[in-house]
Amino acid sequence: MKDKREEADGRLLDNPDRVKTTKVSLFDMHEDMQTVDAISVEDLNIQVQDERDHTHTKNRSSSEERFPPR
Repeated sequence: MKDKREEADGRLLDNPDRVKTTKVSLFDMHEDMQTVDAISVEDLNIQVQDERDHTHTKNRSSSEERFPPR
């Protein structure tokens, strides 16, 4: 079975965080990367916003932003 990356016409995108896949990840390829935890971009952005506006960090919930109420 050929790798889809070889046959792709457009830009190649890696899998997003926390998505199960059969591909070998960057963290599995290198021994020094096996102890690193991946941080999602959304979580990182929320942390940066919290640091800027530290007095209102408890006014919003990251879980509500990711999983809006129905």
